[in-house]
Amino acid sequence: MSSASSRTSSIRLPAVLAIGFTGHRSLQNEPKLRQMVVDYLRQQKAASPWTVYGVSSAAAGGDQIFAESCLELEVPLRVLLPKPVEHFRNDFNPESWQRTEKILERAVSVEVTGNRNEGKEQYYDCGIQTIAESQLLIAIWDGQPSRGAGGTQDIVSYAEKIGHPVVWIHSVTGELKTLNEAAARRMRIHPELDFLNGLPDMGITPASGSSKDLALAFLQKLDENANRVAPQTRRLASIPIVYTAAAAVLSGVAPEIPSAAPWLVLSAVLGIVAIALPEVLRLHARQALWARTRTAAEISRSVLSLWNTPTLYNVIGPELISDLAGILRSMNFLKMDDRRRKGSSLDDFKTEYRRDRVAHQMAYFSRQAARAEKQEHRLQTVSWICGVLAILTAFGYLITRTRWITVQDVPHQWIALVMSSLFEIATMAGAFALVKDSARRRRRYREMSDCLCQWDKQLDALRTWNSVLQVAEQIERALLVELLEWRSIVLAAGLARK
Repeated sequence: MSSASSRTSSIRLPAVLAIGFTGHRSLQNEPKLRQMVVDYLRQQKAASPWTVYGVSSAAAGGDQIFAESCLELEVPLRVLLPKPVEHFRNDFNPESWQRTEKILERAVSVEVTGNRNEGKEQYYDCGIQTIAESQLLIAIWDGQPSRGAGGTQDIVSYAEKIGHPVVWIHSVTGELKTLNEAAARRMRIHPELDFLNGLPDMGITPASGSSKDLALAFLQKLDENANRVAPQTRRLASIPIVYTAAAAVLSGVAPEIPSAAPWLVLSAVLGIVAIALPEVLRLHARQALWARTRTAAEISRSVLSLWNTPTLYNVIGPELISDLAGILRSMNFLKMDDRRRKGSSLDDFKTEYRRDRVAHQMAYFSRQAARAEKQEHRLQTVSWICGVLAILTAFGYLITRTRWITVQDVPHQWIALVMSSLFEIATMAGAFALVKDSARRRRRYREMSDCLCQWDKQLDALRTWNSVLQVAEQIERALLVELLEWRSIVLAAGLARK
């Protein structure tokens, strides 16, 4: 995307840098360590136009230092707790808990990561989740082994092994060291987000300055751009097949026709056109551009469909579509930072989600299944009719060859041309059926419609957020998986980015 087009785009998702934290509870030189954390956060905040936010727990010691440093610098803070607040507070004395209460009050998001594990395992899981939700980890660590599961060394070791950048502040000496430094340099590079931000606005403007309205405007912008470049790939892919078939007919029949040279030249021209058409029509570039834009649009739509739920979007993680990690993080940040988002009651969410998402998709897949079925029947009919006519013509010609030519006065070259053409039409219809893949799409659409119908019944019957969200996440994954597969095929096939 050129810089000129980037300048014309005002609807842009904010590039974000999520900085996580892990550290000891007991620290010898807290003022010095606090200043080092503040200095590092201030440096990161000033280093680029990225929006920096913190991700950490709120335990005593290092977590409190990091969280309070974020709040001091007005860096948005997302707090992950290993267990519900009423149980988490039992780990504190009254004075320390007051500090944590102030942190929780000012954090833009407070979430419980805990599951059925108990004790130290909850803290370990929370630390691992902190790594998953951040691009960079600050660790205040003395370099010694953990004194139980979930200690700082466990978290740092995991981050180091998976290649996650770690800024290690030695809790005793104050030395600062970067682990996985190469990954730290790459963490700011998200070309796909830059590309999508640079797409033209298509006349769309956000309804207001809220985070949700920006996300909605970004989705509308992607939709309009995807519709504009939609290549109707299956139709365009059919054109070279037609030219190839015509070239085959002429090359086969031309030698039998008087003055064959012009026909052979035309056959050669058609063959060249068939080879050149994909490039002339920019099929590859259009497919790739459509796949990139449409995938981002559908992921944005998926995030927005779960906007009013109590948790952030976790249907698809950055590890599945690493080049779209910037979009996912940005969308989650906008949801987290949406001051107007009060969330919906469970019943309101179910009503809106079933009406605006599930019912809409059920209708879409039903329409597409009916369309694919009609298309499949048309192609099969054409293939059978032309094939049968070609065979009858061939038999009729062979049985009555001499009399036919004499009585009907039809040159045998033209009979051969008719036979060859009919066979080619039958072959093309079969080729179109493969290109359009009507039968597979029909089955897939019916399957999706049936699954959505069953999930809709479950949503109607369920009565807790946890159970409703589990079904909603199943729905979102199912809606995205085929598009992601198609996108991977297009890009992996070398239909390259322009």
